[in-house]
Amino acid sequence: MKKIYIVIALLTLSAGGFAQKSDSLLRRQMELERDFNPTLLDADKINSLPALREPVVTKANTNYSTWAGRTTPPIEIALPRPANIMTQIPYSRKKGFLSFNAGNYANLDGVFGYRLVEDEKNNLNFSFLHNSTNGNIKYVQNVEPSDNKAYFMDNEGQLAYRHRAEALTLNMELSYLHSLFNYYGNRFGNTPAYNDKNQQLGVFGAKVGISSLQSDVWNYKGYIDFRNFSTGYGELPDSEGIKGNEINAMVGLDKPFGDQSKVGIDGKLFTAFYNGDLSDYFLINGTPYITFGNETSYARLGADVLLQISGNTKVRVAPNVKLQWAVTEYSSLYANISGGFRNNTFLDMMHESRYIRPYGNVKPSYSVIDFEAGARIGEVYGFRFDLFGGFKKVEDEHFLLLHGMDTGNTESPQLYRETLRPAYGELSHAHIGGMVQSNIWSSLDISLRLKKNFYTPKAITLNEVQIEDPKPYNKPGFEADLRAALTLTENLKFTANYYFAGDRWSYFDGANQKMDNINDLNAGAVYQINDAFSITLRVNNLLSQKYDIWYGYPAQGFNASGGFSFRF
Repeated sequence: MKKIYIVIALLTLSAGGFAQKSDSLLRRQMELERDFNPTLLDADKINSLPALREPVVTKANTNYSTWAGRTTPPIEIALPRPANIMTQIPYSRKKGFLSFNAGNYANLDGVFGYRLVEDEKNNLNFSFLHNSTNGNIKYVQNVEPSDNKAYFMDNEGQLAYRHRAEALTLNMELSYLHSLFNYYGNRFGNTPAYNDKNQQLGVFGAKVGISSLQSDVWNYKGYIDFRNFSTGYGELPDSEGIKGNEINAMVGLDKPFGDQSKVGIDGKLFTAFYNGDLSDYFLINGTPYITFGNETSYARLGADVLLQISGNTKVRVAPNVKLQWAVTEYSSLYANISGGFRNNTFLDMMHESRYIRPYGNVKPSYSVIDFEAGARIGEVYGFRFDLFGGFKKVEDEHFLLLHGMDTGNTESPQLYRETLRPAYGELSHAHIGGMVQSNIWSSLDISLRLKKNFYTPKAITLNEVQIEDPKPYNKPGFEADLRAALTLTENLKFTANYYFAGDRWSYFDGANQKMDNINDLNAGAVYQINDAFSITLRVNNLLSQKYDIWYGYPAQGFNASGGFSFRF
């Protein structure tokens, strides 16, 4: 069974490496709230192919996302992160890390990280990440011109400090993201409103958090996260862009009792304030809970009491329950029941798609119920299984669609906007699926994940007009994810992954549009020359498939890149 856990850890490292290193525009999208602790370890996970070191694995507790993940999850189609494996990997003794890769489509990405201070009580780390592309991409639709240049450049720097005192741990972070990009969506022969003028986004972040040393008396934790942001332009290239501030704060207190059980309460505050005519947003969340059990079998029973102000005031109560029962040492049953608001603030939407229209609010959505249950089976030698299913019901769900002609402003001529705008409706989503992982041959780690989604959209409206025969726009009906990592020699390793997403729909020009399936095959290799230096090669979209990320926003075709990683 130890081999099974090593397989899971290596596959997870493989997923993380591909997710951050891929050159295809499908996976080269901005992540505004990157959870990055700039140690050499984290820089390595982000910028190298998997299995550069053999991890030392502690007792694993595998948690899977509520959607089927993929090796290279595309932010732009809102697929979730891969499975999260709780492992412990030793730090490198070296203090610095530098990685750089370049390929066709002028794809460039790199990272620099350095541990400025590291001792028993203090850690001070600096990191800088760059990601850019500047190449022509062909449209899926038969139009003239047949292609357009897709450009973006993201630069992000972060300074992180951690202090471990006798009674608590203090964490502080400062970061700044500077992003430039163009709206390269299909114009269908119309004169575009933004005409490839580069949009600009700047996000300054400052976060302070504390957590107490775990004790049998009382435990506390809390943080405050401040973000200031601004954009280059808004409704027109010569108009003022959106500016604003977000504050996200949390405090938590718990009282242990009995054997590994506790009772507690978490309180959260989230606010977003904008310039201009956009509506400010305000959410208070109180979560009382009680937890029974241990690491393998536990029950967390709680509820979220929510007060939201966004144009009007809403008070809701949603479940917050997590259950797990260890049937055997390596197999368990689990269930998660939750609900609540999805804020959909401007930064949230830029995280979902940077090509969202640069003006106007997106309505908050509310999950009445979000339920998932499954069984993890690890008793079979060389195999590990996860069988799962769930149901979710959402009010005011948004579906991002290519904007097209702007008919909302009658005081000026119609404009064709090459951005994405939201349609709203109710959505019921059920799913079933499973995953199997295997390392029968110790040099090869392989996994397959399948998921079938069942959607029931209702009353979807666009510009306050209800769409006839609505579809679950931008949500795949079936997904398959195959990934593998082969250790050929101690210094030479290969990775490969294939992702399929079918039954995809969008809506444009008054009609439903069937979108091409995603058939995304990628491969990579890493050769470690010595302890400090390694070279990498990766090839994406090996099948040269043409498909849209969002309707009118195509992914890159066949692309390859190479580079190096250096530790010092």
